[in-house]
Amino acid sequence: MSELHLPLKDYLCDVANEAAVCRIAEEIDSRTYGRKRRQLWPRILIGATAAAVAVGVATSHRHRDAGPLLLADGREVVAVDSGGVSSDIALSDGSHIRLSPGTRIEPLESTGATFSAIVAQGRVDFDVRPGGPRHWTIECGLATVEVVGTEFTCEREAGRLHVGVRHGVVLVRGDRVPERARRLSAGESLDLQDEGRSASAGEALAPATLPANPDEGAAPPDMAVEAAKQDHSRPRGTGARTWRDLARRGHHEDAYAALGSEGLRLESKRLGVSDLLALADVARLSGHPAEAVMPLERILSDFARDAQAPLAAFALGRLELDSLGHAQAATSAFRKALELGIPRSLREDVLARLVEASTRSGDTRAAQRAADAYLDEFPTGRHVQAVQSWLRLR
Repeated sequence: MSELHLPLKDYLCDVANEAAVCRIAEEIDSRTYGRKRRQLWPRILIGATAAAVAVGVATSHRHRDAGPLLLADGREVVAVDSGGVSSDIALSDGSHIRLSPGTRIEPLESTGATFSAIVAQGRVDFDVRPGGPRHWTIECGLATVEVVGTEFTCEREAGRLHVGVRHGVVLVRGDRVPERARRLSAGESLDLQDEGRSASAGEALAPATLPANPDEGAAPPDMAVEAAKQDHSRPRGTGARTWRDLARRGHHEDAYAALGSEGLRLESKRLGVSDLLALADVARLSGHPAEAVMPLERILSDFARDAQAPLAAFALGRLELDSLGHAQAATSAFRKALELGIPRSLREDVLARLVEASTRSGDTRAAQRAADAYLDEFPTGRHVQAVQSWLRLR
């Protein structure tokens, strides 16, 4: 090694000027950041592609799910009676409804913005897809459950209701709910009881009648009710069991074929509320809407005090207006639904349909009264534009 002689500063001389140093620094920077940019671009492209695919899938799903809520296979959502087995209903928006044995659920309304149904009896577990386009309303007898996306249970028995939430949030409304409304979050539940009822709303009770001969005496009211319950629930013949089983499986055309027009007429005269609603579904969904009128009218005439009577009136009104074109009959049915106390969650829909039916029947005064009632009660309701447009058609 050669020795360095003092002074050392003579050996520490600049080998490049300032311009050269800048050029060297710029070259280093360009190589370093260029390599980083080359490594980063593929990641950016992959992320952008994934985002575009996600947006496309979401847009496609919203497009497919723009109309009424359907079953996952594209069929219409109808009333289901699980019988003695559990049942899992998969829906078009990815939601699921699971019925325990002995449970009945009946859809009330299905649109692109709302879905409502009634749990007539038994236990139903709902798994509603979060962020979906529809507002769900579930009528459970003693209360109404409103939800957008969550997992909850509605268990309905004779005079009792249990609502439990596993995920998300629901709003429970009803006269028997403390403060008339209760917000339930994950892990919370609410139990309600009606001491005055001895039978679930899903059971049909025939009104007791006085005997033709006063000397014969009348059975005590509770015995008459029990006899009526047994009579309405007793299967009569293989044909009766067959149509019920077919209807439960959604084979309404086969159920109607098993009954025939005469069989449906005869069954409509003797059955209870739940079976009458099932008969109406069989007739309507098999392409015989006119024959669905009789079982619904029987509910209104013989079981007007049943909790499901207002819903039967609403269903009758829609049937008369939408399927049969009988505007005057529809007007009467919608008024009956309001008179019997349609659940609050459906009152707006009934009032709006009453405006439509009155307009189509040519009763301008009734249409104006119904519109005034709707706009007074729901000034910012979802049917305001439709109500105003119907009034312009008068």
